[in-house]
Amino acid sequence: MRHLFIAALLALTVTSCSDKSSTLTGRWELDEIDYSEHYKSIPEEAREMIRAAMNKAFKKLKGKTFFTFSENEKLTLEAPNFLNKVKRTKGNWKMNDTQDSLRIIIADEVENYRIVQINADSLILATSEVPARTLILLRKYWKD
Repeated sequence: MRHLFIAALLALTVTSCSDKSSTLTGRWELDEIDYSEHYKSIPEEAREMIRAAMNKAFKKLKGKTFFTFSENEKLTLEAPNFLNKVKRTKGNWKMNDTQDSLRIIIADEVENYRIVQINADSLILATSEVPARTLILLRKYWKD
C-alpha cells in the first residue's frame, strides 16, 4: 500500500509540474501592449497625450511583430523599424528555475518579465521596468 501511495504521489508531481519552456518555444505574435501601470506614473495632464502617442506607435507594430523562441534559448524578433521595414534581430531568452519569469536579451538590451500566463495559445508577460507594461502575445501558427 505504501508503494502505491508513493507511486501515485510521484505521478501527480510529474504531471502537475509542466515545463513552461517547452510551451514557450514557437512563434508568437504581439497582440497588445498594456501600459496602464506606466500611465499611473505620468501626471494626469500629460497622460492622454502620451497614451495617444503610444497607441499610434503600437498600431505600426500590431500584426507585424513576432517573437520566435527556439528550444536552444535563441530568440528572433521580427518588428518594423522606423521606416516600416521588417527587421529581424537575433537574441536569447532564459527562463528562471521556478519558471515564473523570463529574461529577454536582444542587441545587448536585457528585459526581465514576470510570466503572468502561458498556455498553448497565449503568453502574457509583465514588467515593472520603465515603461511598466504588459505584453500580450498569441501563438502564431503557420504552414511550412
